[in-house]
Amino acid sequence: TYPLGKKAHGSDFLLKNRHLWLRSRKQWANLRIRSEVIKAVRDFFDNRDFTLVDAPILTASACEGTSTLFEVNYFGDKAYLSQSGQLYLEATAMAFGKVYCFGPTFRAEKSKTRKHLTEFWMAEPEVAYADLGDIMKLAEELVTEIVQKVLKKKKGDLEILGRDTTKLEKITPSFPRISYTEAIEILKRSGSDFKWGDDFGAPHETIISSNFDKPVLVHRFPTETKAFYMKKDPQDPRLTLSVDMLASEGYGEIVGGGQRDEELSHLE
Repeated sequence: TYPLGKKAHGSDFLLKNRHLWLRSRKQWANLRIRSEVIKAVRDFFDNRDFTLVDAPILTASACEGTSTLFEVNYFGDKAYLSQSGQLYLEATAMAFGKVYCFGPTFRAEKSKTRKHLTEFWMAEPEVAYADLGDIMKLAEELVTEIVQKVLKKKKGDLEILGRDTTKLEKITPSFPRISYTEAIEILKRSGSDFKWGDDFGAPHETIISSNFDKPVLVHRFPTETKAFYMKKDPQDPRLTLSVDMLASEGYGEIVGGGQRDEELSHLE
């Protein structure tokens, strides 16, 4: 390896000399950790007999809403950079049972925040006939395994970044699980005037997750906050069999999912 010398170089210098940025200790640590995360994701699904499916990057339609699409001129026709491989995975899951894709995703969101990127990598599993309990268990196992593998193999790199690894060591099964309605009670106790039926914003997610020392699974969101393909709760049709995993320290939602509605009459 060819790191920079021991002399400290500030961000201004490194941003003007981007080829040297990769040799700085922090960026070096970042990329080594990222590499380990990618390996952990692939190992997790491979060890559970999931089939990797590479969904197209150029698509003809939207998965997550037309307002965040990057449009591309495709030989005179319109095409778009993929927002998600979900549509392809749902079809493939019925052939293979358990599938996943893991690759770049694009969102045309012009926002300079730590939570919005125009390009990022996303892992998306689909499991035929999985119910909400199966989905929450899979999400919990995935996050736990990634964190524990990175702690085991890249703890030194985490320390270079100044990460408090004692907090990561607490990320072990099982994660707390609360309903959407129970999450609202937490918000109300904090003084929020949040109304039932609204979707959580970043400040709400921060308040909810701050009550736990590990990720929390919030389940059964109202139908108006989730996509049409989420199956309704048979015990309460106002709710969907959906779940968001909220990470503490203000990171917010890191996993989203739900049980798919298989009733053709509902989907039509």
